[in-house]
Amino acid sequence: MNLRSTLIRTSVAAACAALATVALAQDKAPAAGDAKARMAAEAAFSKADANGDGKLSKDEAAKMPAIASKFEMLDKDKDGALTLAEFAAGYTAAG
Repeated sequence: MNLRSTLIRTSVAAACAALATVALAQDKAPAAGDAKARMAAEAAFSKADANGDGKLSKDEAAKMPAIASKFEMLDKDKDGALTLAEFAAGYTAAG
């Protein structure tokens, strides 16, 4: 092996190690507050989803003024309904 191939292999190994470190750092477990917020959003969504179809129409969202006021902004795919993910992006326990 010559010096050039050794340097290349060392650089590749260092890059892989750096990427692995970044990936592990992103896999941290969510904080307890995050889990509680997610559960609160899921509960509010289920309660508002009157027909149980797994999405909120404008009529269903109207029961929650904080969500209704930003319905169009939250409806990212512009299908006229909010999925749980779209709803959760705008939900706060007070809203």
